[in-house]
Amino acid sequence: MCNFAEIENLKMKIFLTSTHTLGWAGDLNPANGLEASLRAALPRDIFCLMITSYPDDQIITDRMAWEIRECFDRANMRFAFYEVLDRRTQEEADRMIRNANLIILCGGHVPTENRFFKDIRLRQRLKHFDGVLLTISAGSMNCAETVYSSPELPGEAVDPKYKIHMRGLGLTNINILPHFQQLKDERLDGMLLVKEIVARHSFLHPIYCLPDGSYFYITPEKTEIRGLCYKMKDGKLRKICKDEQRKLLK
Repeated sequence: MCNFAEIENLKMKIFLTSTHTLGWAGDLNPANGLEASLRAALPRDIFCLMITSYPDDQIITDRMAWEIRECFDRANMRFAFYEVLDRRTQEEADRMIRNANLIILCGGHVPTENRFFKDIRLRQRLKHFDGVLLTISAGSMNCAETVYSSPELPGEAVDPKYKIHMRGLGLTNINILPHFQQLKDERLDGMLLVKEIVARHSFLHPIYCLPDGSYFYITPEKTEIRGLCYKMKDGKLRKICKDEQRKLLK
C-alpha cells in the first residue's frame, strides 16, 4: 500500500484528524503538536473555506461554521476571509476553492458527505490546491481513494444494501476509524462495533484507529502519524504509535 507522498501530484499539506478540538466544540487541541503545526503551516492571511458534511441542513452547517470560526479566533488565528460551501453556495464551488488557502472538510455522516463531494466535483477541484487541508472525522475518511465507511447509524450494520466502500477524494490510500476511544466499546445493531464489525472488515484492508487528539500529517515528501494510533488488520488490533510520538508511515 502506498502512502500519501506517493499520490500523484499531491501539492497540499494535510492534517487528517479524528477531531481538531478539545471536546466537540472546544479550543484547538494542542496534543501532539496539532495547534502549533497548523499555525506554522498557515499563512498570515488565512482565506478559509469550510465544506459541510450536511449540505441540506442549514442549521447544522451554520452551527459548525460558527464553532470553527470561534475555535480559530480563540487560538488567535483569525480568518481574513471565510466562506461556507453547502447546497446554498455550491454553484460557487470552483471560485471558493480557488480562492482558499485553508480548506476544512467537516465531520458527519460519511455517505451523505461523500455524495455532496461528488455533487461539487471536489476530487477534480482539489487537484491543483496547494494550501492546507484540515479534515475532521468523516472528512478524513472521505479523503481515501477507496473510502471505508464503517456503519454508524442504527440499521446500517445489518442492511445488505449498505455500502462500506465508495470512491473518495483520492488523496490517500489510508482508511481510518476516528473517535476510537469512544467507539471501541460501542454497540451497533446488537454487535460490538470494533470487535465484531470493523474487525471483520479489516480482512479486506487495514484500518487505522485514531483516538481524538491523534492525526496524520502529510506533505508531498512524507506521511507521519502523530499521537496514539492503532492498526486493525486481519481482525487483529495492535498499537503502532504512542501519544506524543511521531512515526513515519512506510
